[in-house]
Amino acid sequence: MRAAILAQGGDTAPPVDIGSVWQLDTTRQPPGYTLTETNQTAINTTGGSDYRRWVPTTKAILPTDGWRYWEVLCASGGAASFDGYMGVAAAAQREEFNSGNNPITLGSIGYRGNGTLWSSDTSASSQRITGLPPYGAGDVLMFVLDPAAASLWIGKNGIWRDDPVSGAPTWTAGGSAAFYPQIQGRNPGDGGTLRSLPSQFSYPVPPGIKALGFEEPDLLLYQADAYVESDGYRDLGIAASDLWIDIGGDSRLSNAVATVFLEQGGSSLFTAAHATLYIEVELT
Repeated sequence: MRAAILAQGGDTAPPVDIGSVWQLDTTRQPPGYTLTETNQTAINTTGGSDYRRWVPTTKAILPTDGWRYWEVLCASGGAASFDGYMGVAAAAQREEFNSGNNPITLGSIGYRGNGTLWSSDTSASSQRITGLPPYGAGDVLMFVLDPAAASLWIGKNGIWRDDPVSGAPTWTAGGSAAFYPQIQGRNPGDGGTLRSLPSQFSYPVPPGIKALGFEEPDLLLYQADAYVESDGYRDLGIAASDLWIDIGGDSRLSNAVATVFLEQGGSSLFTAAHATLYIEVELT
């Protein structure tokens, strides 16, 4: 008798959460803010009213990172309408986290709780849009940033003000070498939680856009097949094994196809009867 076992497994796409949670920068935490939930939440606890400081993320969105999506869950203990700004701080603005300047100048973009959008490429603040949806305690804000174009799309509670897939951006700034999502609470209890991975999101990532915390994996194993054959009186042998590995999207080495055939036969010694290896490198 001959017995055979075939084990197969594979996915058509990588797992949902590839990457890591983004945190707020503890080295740029102004007095008056409390950071919790492994530095994902920032709330104005002792800063008082009209507190114009804010907390940026540790990591930056670079122009080469592509479009990114993230959410901010507004603190439940805050006001019904926040007075502060949520959005992105440009690299030049990042160093003013503790200067009493709202994160809306030097190439930054800020969505204010009263339904306005502010942005300036200079040190002078400027209100650009009115009539946006106001937001406050318990609301979920949605952001998409095209860092190469300095364009920001905004949404609230699952509804986009401008469609990031097919619509024009809510606002486009002058550009920056890097952008930092930031949390601000201008009044006591205001603030929010930064969400950077799909498992944290309340709403789906728009098609063709990556989550804020996404990182290109070093290895993508999409499919693996194993065929195991037992010949009755012989010891168990691996008759055939196929492995397909792809590392795509950049100039890293890609092991596109690898086939290994192993046979144990004739004697108790193990022999590799046949083995082939195919390696492909894409030129860029």
